[in-house]
Amino acid sequence: MRNFDFKPKTMKIFTSYITLICLFLPLFSLAQQVMIDNTKPRKDEKGQIVDAHDGRIIQFGDTFYWYGTSYGTTNGFTTQNHYRCYSSKDLINWKYEGKLLKKQPEGVYYRPHVIYNEKTKEYVLWYNWYPKLWDGQFGVATSDTPMGPFKIVNDNVKMHNSSIGLGDFGLFVDDDGTGYISYNTIQNHQVSVEKLQDDYLSSTMENGGVIAKHMEAGTQFKKDGKYYLLTDYTCCFCNYGSGARVYTSEHPLKGYTYTSNINRYPGKPSILLKDGIKRGTLYETLSKGDKGYDAVEILFDKPREVDKLMISMFTGNRPENCGNVDNPRVHPEIITPKFEVSIWKNGQWHLVPLKNKQVEKSALSETIRIEIEKATADRVKIVPVGSAYPYEQLYLNEIELFLGHNSLSDSGSFYITGTKIPQKPIIPAQQSYVMKLNTNEGTKFIWIGDLWGSASDNVKGHDYQYWSAPLEFNPDGTIRPMQWTDQWSEEIKN
Repeated sequence: MRNFDFKPKTMKIFTSYITLICLFLPLFSLAQQVMIDNTKPRKDEKGQIVDAHDGRIIQFGDTFYWYGTSYGTTNGFTTQNHYRCYSSKDLINWKYEGKLLKKQPEGVYYRPHVIYNEKTKEYVLWYNWYPKLWDGQFGVATSDTPMGPFKIVNDNVKMHNSSIGLGDFGLFVDDDGTGYISYNTIQNHQVSVEKLQDDYLSSTMENGGVIAKHMEAGTQFKKDGKYYLLTDYTCCFCNYGSGARVYTSEHPLKGYTYTSNINRYPGKPSILLKDGIKRGTLYETLSKGDKGYDAVEILFDKPREVDKLMISMFTGNRPENCGNVDNPRVHPEIITPKFEVSIWKNGQWHLVPLKNKQVEKSALSETIRIEIEKATADRVKIVPVGSAYPYEQLYLNEIELFLGHNSLSDSGSFYITGTKIPQKPIIPAQQSYVMKLNTNEGTKFIWIGDLWGSASDNVKGHDYQYWSAPLEFNPDGTIRPMQWTDQWSEEIKN
């Protein structure tokens, strides 16, 4: 066996390497791979289903805290509602930390949100409660620890819109430590953002004005200098779910503009338009209404370049020629409709210039090839236009989009859209919160919603929550529509 003789210089180098390894080893251990599963309920350390709804999950230090309303076996409109806290190091294993308010005045409680104040070194709980339904007001409480218990400071915080009742809300702390509350009223469910005092215990009464009406369950966050407010139409424990309307602004308090709804299918999903069958009676119908024809929207899995499209039509929408012996034409003329092509950009549709069109007519079918100015988009809309087309309906067999000779249709989802076609939620959940998640690739944002009616035992307190895969943002700052994901994984930092 060989004996190693470390000389002083060699020993010094060896010691330096060991020191470097020891210094960097903690950095490697900070990241961990986690798997999020939306197909089953999350449980605490005792195997009990986590009963915490319509609140938030937020990271303080190296720990995640889940704040929510406990409904137990009630219908959610009783004075038995109370606030709970759970903690976790990995978003998978949860520990029940207890009730947030030990002695709460009798009433019906919803929407607990906790934030930390760097100046006062206090954890601040805001909550929505009703001494009597629907006499809504806000309460605020503080604690020295994130899991509480919290001591009530004021159970009737006056807001700019207190006179018309206070409902759902969300809290947001900006990079400079300024706190904001986005909330809706009971009357008309008006959504607005209001600035908090420096201690987060009350409002400055500085309100940015009405952003939207008939909305609830708002949540606010910031990314790349842009402020986001997500809310949607009222959803009273609905099992079909709410949408998630996205409003953006350059200012946290006001100037919000609606961009899109990331939790709504644009219309009726269509498989026929990409099934490869270009002729015959397997077609989709575009109907004409007061505002024009229905349209076809294509949502790509990511932004794609498009420069051509091909539309295959069934011409069986022409009327019969029965008994009109004076008509010299055997069949009514095949009339080619005109189409407009638009792409979704910066929260609105933009027309794409058409460069060339070729039409081929054959037995019972018509093929329209359109060359457009090359455009990059993740959403494309094709709509018939013009008054010269005499028929109330169009029958479409197939639509293909191309870049050069390469078909893009397999990477897109097709929908028939129109004013009379309902837009159903993608995720059948009511929005609760958008959580910031620190990952090896930077900060990501997770959409959280309560899946009301999902519990197999029909107990409201056992209803699941849906945690989205990280939201995807387009280069213009808009958010791509969500997709249902059973499971997803991410490498998170603690």
